Amino acid sequence: MGTSRSYERIVMDLINEDRLELQVDPAQWDVLIRRSAALLERDRVIDARYVDAVFDSIRRNGSYMVIVPRVLLAHARPEEGALGTGLSLVTPRTDAPLDGDPAMPIRMFFTLATTDSETHLDLIAHLATVLVDEQLLAELATSADTARVAQILEPT
Repeated sequence: MGTSRSYERIVMDLINEDRLELQVDPAQWDVLIRRSAALLERDRVIDARYVDAVFDSIRRNGSYMVIVPRVLLAHARPEEGALGTGLSLVTPRTDAPLDGDPAMPIRMFFTLATTDSETHLDLIAHLATVLVDEQLLAELATSADTARVAQILEPT
């Protein structure tokens, strides 16, 4: 799955500082997911059905949206309310246990929406390349600098 020029444009278009809320006050995990999703809903990238589908999926499938330790990638199927392509991120100052489980602390709440499955998989693959780097992961979790976080998330 090589990085194409059009893919890089899509990623760069979807990552912007307006969709990042960093080092916010601590809250429950579900509030933080809703807050992350609201950044995409505000920009009309998703509608309310998408948020409902995310929570339905978590109820049905458990913690599979935790893609690496402390990172949750909220997403649903394109037909469940995705109106465009977008990525948002909310980071609280402290971990929020998923569903109250202290064994599942979450520090980064991404929301991803795409209108097709291929772009969805490409963007997850791109995020994975960032999230496997321990230093970048730590910086994402603790940074309050939206410009730096956007830079980390952009393709190289």
